[in-house]
Amino acid sequence: MLQRAMDADPQLVFPPLSVLRARVTYRLLQGTTLPPYKGALLRGGFGYAFQRATSSCPRECWGYAARCTSTLVCPYRQFFEPSRQSEDGPLHDLQDMPRAFVIEPPLDQKREYLAGDVLEFGLVLIGSAIDVLPNFLYGFAELGQAGLGRDLAKAHLERVEALRPLQHTGVRVYADGAAQVPADPPTNNLAELPTHAARMPADLRLTLHTPLRVKARGAYIEQFDLGAIVQAACWRLAALCRFYSEQPWEVDYKPILAAARDVRVESANVRWVDWERTSTRGGGQRQMKLGGIIGAASLREVPSEVRAVLLAASLVHVGKACVFGHGRVGVAGLERNTAQSQVTF
Repeated sequence: MLQRAMDADPQLVFPPLSVLRARVTYRLLQGTTLPPYKGALLRGGFGYAFQRATSSCPRECWGYAARCTSTLVCPYRQFFEPSRQSEDGPLHDLQDMPRAFVIEPPLDQKREYLAGDVLEFGLVLIGSAIDVLPNFLYGFAELGQAGLGRDLAKAHLERVEALRPLQHTGVRVYADGAAQVPADPPTNNLAELPTHAARMPADLRLTLHTPLRVKARGAYIEQFDLGAIVQAACWRLAALCRFYSEQPWEVDYKPILAAARDVRVESANVRWVDWERTSTRGGGQRQMKLGGIIGAASLREVPSEVRAVLLAASLVHVGKACVFGHGRVGVAGLERNTAQSQVTF
């Protein structure tokens, strides 16, 4: 009864940061073979496609944003190569700015595609990035025309749907070769998540769908560590709010971390997977390893504020390499004393 009373009045407060989730659908015009994990494939060519689709980005900057001499910050530099002035506070040692978008590759690991097959994946835009949604839409259209994978297989951007808050249905924002963005597309409001979390069961199933790269004590975790996951989620939320919202998240989240570490973890089954990508940033090509853990665990008697942080993490991802789709977590409610789960989001 005490737990129910506490959860009825959530104490955690998030700022009103908007998060738009979209479902992107390509129709392959040519047969091809694609890698099983398509995060790098979609992100790699998309940056150049985004530049070409952005009218304010001059042609001489395409692929050479670091050489741009313009004093105006174009959408590409704002969201793909963001920079900031040094500052004091909890984010003073931040080495790499978080990007305000996430590409969520499909989880099916399908490789062989025939002409006419569908390739469907997710797009997450955070805060001020939502204002340039049309740029992202035309960027994906441009990427399809340029071609996917080593074969540069052409693909038609068939449709893009903005999903309703915490749902899998949505409204079309791109179809028939044109953006159709409503004045107020559906978005998730971070400030509303503590209320949603308070209504969730206290027992949860947390699934790590894509490689989770989270450090604890200077090394990437290879076993399930809820405290480290929640700490990384809080750090990411604070950074996203600081740079892409009008209101920062200034909260002492040490009590949240302490509560997460006290949660009873059952049936944790995770494994490390290695994943490589080719980076062309800075000229030339180099191989990068971006492995992490995948799997799932059951969590018992999770406090409301911890549930809220995990729910937020399910929207914006957590850990390193989120822009490629890493750190995608799923949160589901567990029926008490059973292993049967009921999906919440």
